[in-house]
Amino acid sequence: MWHSSRQVPAQKLIMLQQLLSITQTAERLRVRPDYVRELVKKKRLTFIHGEQLDAVQVEKLAKLMDKLRNNGIATLVQIVDEKGDLE
Repeated sequence: MWHSSRQVPAQKLIMLQQLLSITQTAERLRVRPDYVRELVKKKRLTFIHGEQLDAVQVEKLAKLMDKLRNNGIATLVQIVDEKGDLE
């Protein structure tokens, strides 16, 4: 199977997936690395290879978190989550 006029095999497109480290993910999400591990534990993010994370998945979560921060909701969600009341 080929994509686009460049004749790139579909299998190679999968290999071009950009991976981020926990530190890079934490920086993008503006959280601590330990919180990234919590997000993985809660299945909001998924490790791909070792402790690497998919950049596209991280970016989607970052946009959501930015939107929540801008609306002031993230503080409430974080407080409730820290108390263990949010699943």
